[in-house]
Amino acid sequence: MIDKLKKYLFNYTFIEELTPGNESFNTNLKLRRNLNKSLWVGKIFRPLSYKIEDFYDKGKHYICNVDFQDLEHRAIFGFRLAKVIGLKSLKFKTIQLNKLSNFDPNTIKHDRINNNVFLTKLKGVSLTQYLSSNSFETFESSDIINKDEAIFSFVFNLWIGNYDNKDEDFLVDEDKNLISIDYQVLGPGFRDNPKLSLGAWGESFDINDPRDTGWCIGDGKLLDYLRNSINRWEIFKKAIEKINSLPEKKIKLAMKGLNFYNQGTKKNINDLFYSFLLERRTKLEKIIKDWIRADCPIVDLPKDNGVK
Repeated sequence: MIDKLKKYLFNYTFIEELTPGNESFNTNLKLRRNLNKSLWVGKIFRPLSYKIEDFYDKGKHYICNVDFQDLEHRAIFGFRLAKVIGLKSLKFKTIQLNKLSNFDPNTIKHDRINNNVFLTKLKGVSLTQYLSSNSFETFESSDIINKDEAIFSFVFNLWIGNYDNKDEDFLVDEDKNLISIDYQVLGPGFRDNPKLSLGAWGESFDINDPRDTGWCIGDGKLLDYLRNSINRWEIFKKAIEKINSLPEKKIKLAMKGLNFYNQGTKKNINDLFYSFLLERRTKLEKIIKDWIRADCPIVDLPKDNGVK
């Protein structure tokens, strides 16, 4: 009886699927922790290895020639680095799939990387929903209190190679704080060029191409805000200095227990990932200034090399 009670208390109960159908690449579940009734979002990761037949319903056949099976560890690493650098982020943890009650794993309609569920605390609403429901036409005109967090997030994403961002990947909490929540598609791993970063739709992104840089914030209202903030260089500079002052041992510590691989292989690239981060942070100021001089562009997706 005591063992059953302990098992119940430390398990999570499935409430509903948050992104049914084809609205999300992964499976996202709303969960309740039995111990304290707190609410969480559970993400079941799908391998990034697939063919998209119709890109954004535009009738473009799209071939994604990648195979990344380590997205869970990339997400954990991103969240750890965000926390250590001082970005507002969510509580997160990983549990086994068998810790969920009232959920049938057979309902998952895609392959999964493993039997883990990546949890983040359920908090706030998406930035898109917040702006719309409060009739704010722009991010700048909103009552969000930490607007410069958008600039910090942009610089941070450029550092870690997170080129998979949109307004929906940011939350606004009950205290009107902006919070970034998406850190799974990032970092190196392309066998033909270890300096390229994995990004949206499995595309490769080049830190030296200003058009790619725009995807470190996305193509929505946050991009408009950054474009209107380019004369406030001191905000960008402060974020750059914060990243460059992060001790190397803290980067190593954030990588503890994680494993990263070249696409389609089991070749460990932890050392490569570490060097990737050290090199990129020395380039941040130049790359951001190049992006600003180029009028803050953002490349259209899919790229030409993704269309057949």
